[in-house]
This record gives sequence, C-alpha cells and structure tokens, in this order.
Amino acid sequence: MLTSSVILPLFGLVLPATAGPSDPDFYNTVANIYSGDGCAESSLVWADPIFGRGGHCQPLDRNNNTPDILSYMVTYNFPECHATLYADDNCLTEAFPAIIGACLQAPHGKPFVAAVVECPFSDP
Repeated sequence: MLTSSVILPLFGLVLPATAGPSDPDFYNTVANIYSGDGCAESSLVWADPIFGRGGHCQPLDRNNNTPDILSYMVTYNFPECHATLYADDNCLTEAFPAIIGACLQAPHGKPFVAAVVECPFSDP
C-alpha cells in the first residue's frame, strides 16, 4: 500500500521542471544589460529576465536599482516571443526590436527604460 509519504514525492517527479506561461515565475526573455555602448563586457551590469505573459509595456528596471541601460543584448526568448525596447516609460516612442545575439544601442545616448514582449499567448 502506498502511503502519502510515498505518493507526494512521486507526484513531485511528474511536475514540469520549467515554468510555463501561466506560472508566476515565468520569464519570456533574458538579456544582458549594459551601462555603456556596444555591449562591452566591461559595462555589463547583469543578465536580466523579463517576466510575465507579455503583451504590455513594462519597465526594464523593476526595482529602481539598475544603472542607465545604454546597450542591450537578448540571450534567450521563449519560442515565438519577440521583445521590443523603448526609451520612454509608456512604449510610445520609436520601437527598437531586440534580436537574439544582436547588440542594440540606446538611441542618441537616451537609455532604454521599457519593453513590450509579444508572444502567441500574450494578454491582449
């Protein structure tokens, strides 16, 4: 007879190891952010995820602890997700599509401050 002490650990083995779009900790994009031009290693701040289902403008600095983001390089996108960066808080100015592995320069030295990530499952 299986007891709850055996069943519960077995149940944990069948749960998926990675978060999906409905999980609170799901991230759709990961990028290296830089405080200088050209995505130079010397100005790397850290790798930063963008969380959520996408489909809306969201700040790149969620905790008010990030230096100005002057260059940005996407290292991962969830399949069929695409990030676009903006130099304004409302994602209303010129859009800068972020392509995996390509260094994206901030426009005229004005830092990137927000992003919209579009995915097939994004909220409308």
